[in-house]
Amino acid sequence: MFHLSKAASDRIFQGVYWASILVGLLLTSAVVVLGWWMINEPPKGVDVTVLLTAILALFTGFTWISGAVRARSARLENARTLAINSANFTLQLDDRFNSDRVLLTRHGAVRFLAEQRDVAILCEYDISPYRTDASNLWFGLPSDLIDLFNYFDWIGYLTSERSNAIDPEVVGERLGPWIMNYYEMCRAEIDEVREHHPDRWKYLDPLYTAIIAIIKQWYADKRDPQPWFDQVDQDAELNAFLQREHVRSHRGFPSDYQTRGIREDPHWRVNTDDHIEED
Repeated sequence: MFHLSKAASDRIFQGVYWASILVGLLLTSAVVVLGWWMINEPPKGVDVTVLLTAILALFTGFTWISGAVRARSARLENARTLAINSANFTLQLDDRFNSDRVLLTRHGAVRFLAEQRDVAILCEYDISPYRTDASNLWFGLPSDLIDLFNYFDWIGYLTSERSNAIDPEVVGERLGPWIMNYYEMCRAEIDEVREHHPDRWKYLDPLYTAIIAIIKQWYADKRDPQPWFDQVDQDAELNAFLQREHVRSHRGFPSDYQTRGIREDPHWRVNTDDHIEED
């Protein structure tokens, strides 16, 4: 099935709308001119059918214009409803992303990336519920990062033209920094996964590209210089992000976690209620 982008659909609708208005105006104008001519110079022997046809054309013109206006109003109302639903859906995704369970997963992802990038993070806790052994990686990725990219790919599907459930700009405003930074740090591994498994994460790259395009357009509209860093500055930004993300991920710790005396590799498991329990 052929899918139009939102921008293309809007352009087509606007073209049809203004064409309908123009046709309606031409019909109305033609009837008005004809009526004015008949009033000033009444033709002899005019059939009643001609007058009825003129009245019908005038009515058609008015109906055409009013129908186009109603269609445009309905489309605008539908767009407002979709925008509200998009915002609500994005807030639900954000709540899930900041749930205790995902925060623990993000903690494991941060620790792995910090070790890979030699970022100093002073943390003695290792409580990711799904973390795999370092010798059991999938194309260089641990289970924590795999789970995050699965989630981002799902968001990418929801923002795609096929689903069109969420506006990419709304997602970019709420979750953009996390999607961009995690993607940047694992770009090579993601490309390798896509090379060997083209059916995996097929919406991840389009989501990243869409968010970058929105940022570029914003700076182009503002005519401000775009904040593109050289490799050294970009690495520094990503390392700083990891340190901030590590602090955020600690919000997922149980309130009594630090009183239990648990240290490195405590062997946690997750029960059906998503509460962390000690083996």
